[in-house]
Amino acid sequence: MGADTQDGYLVQRAQEGYLDAYAELVDRHGGLAYRVALRLVGNHDDAEDVAQEALVAAWQQLPGFEAKSSYSTWLYQIVTRRALNRITRTRTDESLDLLGDVAAPAAEEPARDVERDLTVDAVTAAVADLPPPQRVAIVLHHFEGLPNQEIARITGSTVPAVRSHLFRGRRTLTRTLQEWRLTNSDDRPWPASRRCPVPARQRGLAPRLRGRRR
Repeated sequence: MGADTQDGYLVQRAQEGYLDAYAELVDRHGGLAYRVALRLVGNHDDAEDVAQEALVAAWQQLPGFEAKSSYSTWLYQIVTRRALNRITRTRTDESLDLLGDVAAPAAEEPARDVERDLTVDAVTAAVADLPPPQRVAIVLHHFEGLPNQEIARITGSTVPAVRSHLFRGRRTLTRTLQEWRLTNSDDRPWPASRRCPVPARQRGLAPRLRGRRR
């Protein structure tokens, strides 16, 4: 059974009132919600809030979900909207590792570890400085691997608009990172990279949602 087919079965069961089915959906997609929120809002605490809000909203709106798209696409849409709302309310300079967890290097390669950390921080800062539409397009396409057509559905935009945001975002990132490479030197202080913690499993969320659907 494919992932979308399994999700469709769980959605149907959850719509019929089976909380264990929604608990499994949360378990399957809770990491996705947290990961996308973290890359968009740039703050661990805000990302936890956005992910939880999105999962609660998905539960509340589940009766109206008509499966015109996959459940994951629908959840991407909810998370993205709530993350953008959070972005417009607050800005943060906190660094996060947009490149994902990196395996610990061998002890004899400390220089490579430092270089990796610096690159991660540079990419993090460059993406965080992008305008929200470009940031969303870059995160969903390059970090989540979504095609332009699906990004357009998630953002309520068009494929040409997504392509434009990707083009502008890539151009800005290329310029920013080229400048960073030219100006970075060994004696310039840079903060150590902060690793994105593995989000806590969201098991048990669905039972707590009883009575919250409106």
